[in-house]
Amino acid sequence: MTRLLLCAAGIVSVSVCVSAQTPLFTPVGSIAVPGDMIRIDGGRAYLAAGNTLTILDVSNPAMPKRSGAYEFPDRIWGFSVAGSRAYAACDLYGIGILDVSNPAKPTLAGSYKTKGQAHAVEAFGKTALISDHMLGVAYLDISNESKPVLQGSVFLEGYSRYLAIFGSLVYAVDSPEGFYVLDAAKAALEPMGAVQTKDSNYGRIISIGVSDPSNATGPKIAVVSGGRALQVYDVSNPAAPVLLTTYATPGRGPRMAMKGRLAYVADNAEGVQVVDFSTPSKPRIAATYKTAKPAIDVAVVDSLVFVVAGHHFNEMTRRFEGDEVLILRQTP
Repeated sequence: MTRLLLCAAGIVSVSVCVSAQTPLFTPVGSIAVPGDMIRIDGGRAYLAAGNTLTILDVSNPAMPKRSGAYEFPDRIWGFSVAGSRAYAACDLYGIGILDVSNPAKPTLAGSYKTKGQAHAVEAFGKTALISDHMLGVAYLDISNESKPVLQGSVFLEGYSRYLAIFGSLVYAVDSPEGFYVLDAAKAALEPMGAVQTKDSNYGRIISIGVSDPSNATGPKIAVVSGGRALQVYDVSNPAAPVLLTTYATPGRGPRMAMKGRLAYVADNAEGVQVVDFSTPSKPRIAATYKTAKPAIDVAVVDSLVFVVAGHHFNEMTRRFEGDEVLILRQTP
C-alpha cells in the first residue's frame, strides 16, 4: 500500500557554505517503496530493487503514487529509460526491453542474452549499448526489438562495469581502473580515448556524469563515482581524457547525479552531498542535506531532487537497501 509522508525520513537538516548560488532544500513529499537505483523520465520515477523495476507517478511531487512493476529473471545491475521504453541490464539474463507506455502494466518487448554479465545499458537511436562483463561495450541493433542483433563490441582492458551516453559519446569504466570514451554510433577496434587511473578501485556500483558545456566555462568534465573517491576527468578532447583530480566525500557514496557542474552524491549515512566542480581541480562541498536514513541513490530534474533512502544493511552485498523515495525542492 502506498503511503504519502511529508518529510517521512524523520528529522532532517541542511548545512551550507556561504555562497550566492548555494542550493537550499525543502522537503516536498515521500513514498515508501523498495529501491536501489532511480531514474526520472516524463513525470515518472523508475526504481530498481533486486529483480524488480517499479514505476511511480511523480507528476505531482507532493503526492507520488505507485503505477506498476515488472519482475525480471535476474538482478538488475543498471537500467535506463527513453520515452516509452525502459532498458534493464540483468546480470546473466542479459538485457530486457520493457514497453512502459502503460505504466500500470509494463510488458516485455524484447530481450537479448549477452555473452557475460550485463551491468548497464543505454539506447542510442536504434542501438542499445551494453556494458558486458565479457564483451566490453556491446552494440546491439534493436530496430526489431523482438529479435535484437549484435553489431559488434569494443574491448576494454578490464571487466566492463558501467557506461553512460552523453550526446554522441559513450563514457565507460572497467574494473579495476579503466576510463574510456567511445563513439555511440558504431563499434570500433579501439576506444576513441582511454586512461588507466591507479587506485580508482571501481566496483559494481557506479555512476557517471558529464558537465553541461553550454553554460559552463573551463574544460568539459566527466565525474565517475563508485571507487574510493570521485574521479574527475577532463574530456574536452575525447581522444585524450585526462584525470584532473579525485575527491572523497565524507560517506564515500558510490552513486551520484550531475547537473551542470554540481554533483549530487548519495553519500550513505551522510545524506546528500552537493559537490561544486566550478573549478574542477579544486572541488568543494556546496551543500549538505542530512537524511535520517542513509542515502543510496539520487536523481535531479529541474528544481527537484529525488533521493532513495533506507536503513537496512544487507550483509551479503555490504550495502544499505532503500525503502523510501524522498522528494526535495531545491532553491535557488
